[in-house]
Amino acid sequence: MIPVLTPDEMTAVDAAAPEPIDVLIDRAGAAVARSAMQLMGGGAYGRRVHVIVGKGNNGGDGRRAAALLAAAGASVEVHDAANCPLELDRSDLVIDAAYGTGFHGEWVAPDIDAAPVLAVDIPSGVDGMTGVVSGRALQADVTVTFGAMKPGHLFGDGRALSGRVDVADIGLPLDRQEMSRRTGVVDEDDIASWWQPRPHDAHKWSSALRVVAGSPGMGGAAWLTAEAATRAGAGLVHLMSPGGHVTAPKEVITAPLASEDWHRGALRDLDRFHALVIGPGLGRHERNVAPGVNTVNDAGVPVVVDGDALFALAVADGTVAERIRRRRRATILTPHDGE
Repeated sequence: MIPVLTPDEMTAVDAAAPEPIDVLIDRAGAAVARSAMQLMGGGAYGRRVHVIVGKGNNGGDGRRAAALLAAAGASVEVHDAANCPLELDRSDLVIDAAYGTGFHGEWVAPDIDAAPVLAVDIPSGVDGMTGVVSGRALQADVTVTFGAMKPGHLFGDGRALSGRVDVADIGLPLDRQEMSRRTGVVDEDDIASWWQPRPHDAHKWSSALRVVAGSPGMGGAAWLTAEAATRAGAGLVHLMSPGGHVTAPKEVITAPLASEDWHRGALRDLDRFHALVIGPGLGRHERNVAPGVNTVNDAGVPVVVDGDALFALAVADGTVAERIRRRRRATILTPHDGE
């Protein structure tokens, strides 16, 4: 999980670092220079780079990166953010190191032609907490931030303006911060273990799922549910929709149900399946209430109750809790905190 810290929390992390600030700036500048070379095709020799720097640590990171790129053979122009030209000459890269996540005020970015942009920490002018832009910010292709993402990378205009966000490790003591354990962005490594490997000799019916979802004009939820089931590892997905066929991923078996009193069809051969999902996109027409409730009541397999099936349980006679208690198999109501 990628930690997310507010600008104030990040300031506390910086203050707790055992290394002096100059060492951290050297590490950050090196990380920016590496990303810059990657954006320029893997090297710096013969390239032209504009670096916009401010007075704070962000500016220090930018100056260090500028020195490293110049040493690698790039032609580098460093511009003070307060006196930056309104228009920059054509270049191979613009590094935006003017202002960081703690900036408050308004900054108008220069015109940069069509050069790619590498932002340091966050695009200048984007509020590190809210993602709101003051003035005009540069659209970054890549943003290099340090230790943790910031809320401004994820919210408001900052989400789009940040481009791809790379979190560089410069040795900050994040393990000392409670927020680094409580708030984070889930990435691919976090969810990789959720998908259990299927035995190579497994039969499709060993993990079959039936989905009762969708209705005429409301097929999107059914499609997404069926697709999610296949991605989660179901060996066979059987999608049934009241009132006719709905489109589905090609791996999914589809079958129509009657427009009314469709619960018998939904329950037919259900004992062959390991679970049932019911509700997404069924619609809230009165004719779906009794079949929806009866399907949940009588299903002899674990059931995930979502969307309009929840509505059916809520408006039918009797309480939802009573109906769920009468079921002999597991029942999951979504959404819930466990998700």
